[in-house]
Amino acid sequence: MKLLILITKSNWGGAQRYVYDLATNLPSDTYRVEVMAGGNGPLIDKLREANIQANGDLPINRDINILGDIKVFFKLISLLRDRKPDILHVNSSKIGGLGALAGRLVGIKKIIFTAHGWAFNENRPFWEKIILKINYWIIILLSHTTIAVSEMTKLQMNSWPIINNRITVIYNGINPEPGFSKVNARGELSKLNPELGKFLKSQSSKNLTIVGGVGELHHIKGYDFAIRGMKDIDKNIVYLIIGNGEEKENLEKLIKDLELESKVFLCGFVPQASQYIKAFDIFLLPSLSEGFPYIALEAGLAGLPIIASAVGGIPEIVEDMKSGILIQSRKSREIRHAIEFYMTHKKVQREHALAIHEKVLNDFSIKRMIDETVKIYLSK
Repeated sequence: MKLLILITKSNWGGAQRYVYDLATNLPSDTYRVEVMAGGNGPLIDKLREANIQANGDLPINRDINILGDIKVFFKLISLLRDRKPDILHVNSSKIGGLGALAGRLVGIKKIIFTAHGWAFNENRPFWEKIILKINYWIIILLSHTTIAVSEMTKLQMNSWPIINNRITVIYNGINPEPGFSKVNARGELSKLNPELGKFLKSQSSKNLTIVGGVGELHHIKGYDFAIRGMKDIDKNIVYLIIGNGEEKENLEKLIKDLELESKVFLCGFVPQASQYIKAFDIFLLPSLSEGFPYIALEAGLAGLPIIASAVGGIPEIVEDMKSGILIQSRKSREIRHAIEFYMTHKKVQREHALAIHEKVLNDFSIKRMIDETVKIYLSK
């Protein structure tokens, strides 16, 4: 069975990881998988290393470009006529719309769209959010089945007309992977950030608590609110962020303005960042919007207690005061109070860490994700 997977960007984010996990875990004796994306980024490199046919030749990017998008649309029609896939699986809104429409016109019998989250949850003008919702509604209509990565993702579109029976929830899955121990992870991060290294050498590791986060430095991740939450917190607590992005300069300025240079450290981009996650004692996910974040699964699998915003699919991973602490987004004071609660309730911290570890192991495996996706592929 020929499966063609399309995604707009070939960088390495949640949607790209989903595509990689899907392509590399489907039974190879049943599915001939090809992945196409815009640009030859890390996703394409990783897929080729795994012997999956992949290329980044699609002349597409996330920004709207009417003439460019028309060219991409006709290229997709030509490509689909040439490849003749049995299943077309599109990811992200840009390629989702163009790919699903091209697939319908060519007569592809099975078109699947995975919604990793909705762009209308971002901080945008009201009129722009309405246009985005209409766009997603059309994509869902054009697709035979839409996979939502969380119940919340499904709920946010399910009330629109005609599409309420077209959306199925399949959670992202994750497998245990080897990583650095706490001591080694801290040592490796110290090499990447000399200022962090100097600070850690000056501190007693027994008394130091590291709160950490991993992700692109983008405003939607809420790091500015987390940094403000570190103001006036216990002197033996520091905050590390692994990742790079467009907000780096703004966050650096905020850290300086708040005089938090010895409390908050930006470690930059780190390949395979999940291997370093045990450097943290507490994982903080202060996002303003999320679909179903892999990083929360990784933190849970590493056995870290999690403090996270109650947005998107996060409450479907972290159960408040049972396997973590949920907070309102944009609330720096709540972030500080949650950290301080864990510091004064070590037993609860350990109980939450064990609970989230067990939940991720039992409920969010790649095998379950693949099995449920195959059922969608085979459905009539």
